[in-house]
Amino acid sequence: MIRESLKRHYIGMNKEFRYRGEEGSRLEAISDSVFALALALLLISTSAPKKFEDIILFTHELLPFAFCIALIILIWHEHFIYFLRYGLRNPKIIFLNTIFLFIVLFYVYPLKFLTKMLSLPILYWFSSNEKFIQDLTEMISADEVDDLMIIYGVGASSIFLILAWMYQYARKKADELELDEIELFDTNVSLRTNLLMASIPALSVIVTLLLRSNTYVGAYAGFMYFLYTPIMFWHGIRSDKKRKKLIESLSSTES
Repeated sequence: MIRESLKRHYIGMNKEFRYRGEEGSRLEAISDSVFALALALLLISTSAPKKFEDIILFTHELLPFAFCIALIILIWHEHFIYFLRYGLRNPKIIFLNTIFLFIVLFYVYPLKFLTKMLSLPILYWFSSNEKFIQDLTEMISADEVDDLMIIYGVGASSIFLILAWMYQYARKKADELELDEIELFDTNVSLRTNLLMASIPALSVIVTLLLRSNTYVGAYAGFMYFLYTPIMFWHGIRSDKKRKKLIESLSSTES
């Protein structure tokens, strides 16, 4: 099982953290099943090829399909880390996890639609095949783009807000979980990370609502997602520096 392999090799984990959820539960098993269903929905949303031309067209969908899988796996990994760290499985977490999984399933189709839509101009640019532009105009009209950006943004933001809520709950249970200073620091970093991840799509939705009458509202809303790279890079560097200082401070205190 993927979860067990990651646990054994500490992939994507901080070894200073004392993991309280190493023994899996039915909650994680159900969650994994839902993520597997989400990946399956990405694939079955594409019809089976009936002729060679369909196979060629299917290869054109590999780029958006790969992007969708990468994003779903990123969300799954954050979910995996949470349950491994804290092992919380009480009614509050079950409730939040249920909402989270529901939103993930809702999020799949807008994600697939948006990534496919964005890939068509790129494919046209490389191939000069007018069919890609024709497919784009058949997929969505200009006055529908703002609604798509709102639907996608609400879904993406909600996923990370629920994760942030779960981390906030873990921080609230710090004494019960006996979190040490490093573990509490990592919890706060994860909380802020998910809030930042939620803020970008939320900002995109706000921009869309403010500029709905603008012809280029889709471009402006989409541009907001380019903020992910500088913001998350800055947050990661800043958090790593603070973490190293905390570890050095604790080491000097112990010695």
